[in-house]
Amino acid sequence: MVSNHTNQIKKQLMKYILILLITIQFASAIEPSQIDNTKNVETRQKKYHYTYVDRDHTQRENVMHTSIVYGLSWLVYPMTQPDTFFDEGSFRKYKDNFGKLVFDQDEPFWNWIVHPISGSQLYLYYRANGYNRIDSLTMSFISSTLFEFTVEIYTEPASIQDLYQTPILGAVMGVGIENLSMYLLNTGNMFGKVLGHLINPMTLFWFYEGKMILTPSYNGKDKVGLNFYMDF
Repeated sequence: MVSNHTNQIKKQLMKYILILLITIQFASAIEPSQIDNTKNVETRQKKYHYTYVDRDHTQRENVMHTSIVYGLSWLVYPMTQPDTFFDEGSFRKYKDNFGKLVFDQDEPFWNWIVHPISGSQLYLYYRANGYNRIDSLTMSFISSTLFEFTVEIYTEPASIQDLYQTPILGAVMGVGIENLSMYLLNTGNMFGKVLGHLINPMTLFWFYEGKMILTPSYNGKDKVGLNFYMDF
């Protein structure tokens, strides 16, 4: 009789322990993703910090990025200077200008403002893709040189000034824009973020490294996931 009573107590005790374990597991599973989801999002937003993530690149990546920039230059050039491209450009000029290098007679506005601004955005493109400052300058120089000798010659010979003003002055300007935009983007207010994105639009694209937060999550025995968060 005592033995049966003891067995009943053991069964009840095991039942309560099992219920307790299930309750604990269920509570721990729903806590991060359901009960406190809003708090987690706010925490991620507070911890988010705009920055650049420098990393090494393979030769294949270098070729890919150079090709992308080169292809875009053939689209951007006629879009930004349609009169020059369509009225003054021709394949005959392209052939005659190929290999030539001259001091251009462009207005100071183009040599000292437009080209450095273009170079700065080129520099920031490579920075956004994880290139350090020296490598971004190097890649900008390569892309700028390709543009001068194989794209712009459709309308005029390659320019000696542009070969150094675009990448060198562009990188100097790019560093200034980089520092200012990171400060503005991390101010925490909407005006600062909007202004930061305007002066450094490369931070709006998916390839900007440092823009996204990936947080692993574990919600039970077979529930493993990855939370994705992107800040504006």
